[in-house]
Amino acid sequence: MKGFFTKGTYPSFLAFWLKLPLRRLILSPGKLAARLNLEKTFRVLEIGPGPGYFSIEVAKHLTEGHLELLDIQKDMLEKARKRIAASGLDNVGFICGDASELPFKENSFDVVFLVAVLGEVSAPEACIKSIYRVLKPGGLLSITEQPGDPDFVPSHTVRSLVEKQGFKFVKFYGKNKNYTVNFRKFPAIAT
Repeated sequence: MKGFFTKGTYPSFLAFWLKLPLRRLILSPGKLAARLNLEKTFRVLEIGPGPGYFSIEVAKHLTEGHLELLDIQKDMLEKARKRIAASGLDNVGFICGDASELPFKENSFDVVFLVAVLGEVSAPEACIKSIYRVLKPGGLLSITEQPGDPDFVPSHTVRSLVEKQGFKFVKFYGKNKNYTVNFRKFPAIAT
């Protein structure tokens, strides 16, 4: 458990900070959703959604798809569940679990994304390996890091970690301590 400015899993009792409108100045939910290249039928996994700050916007894009939220904290999932229920969306699932051992079948998702979470994961390499397993061939892994996060992971560290697991770099958005980096799982299925 951590406090506001210390390393570790972000505590649910401070979740209100993650919903502040000023956060949009760093990265809005709409801008993040655009970086995920979503299609309406996609199955998407968000690891560490907190109170669902980005989740609602992503779920709105999945009109015929599904968003699964996985968090290690039941309290955070409950906060996200309440926000999503209030928005009227019914295409979202909630799983309490560890990002290092994702409880999903192989090739289950078109997109997996994390926002300011990788540095909080107890075993980042195991997490990336588990994501590789659950992503479909050609699927997108998107990792976003933001300023002010005591668990911030530099982009060169993310890229090295992710590429070691077989992902291929696709695109970089932003700069310095406010970025999103996207990767694809290869080999992709030929179409």
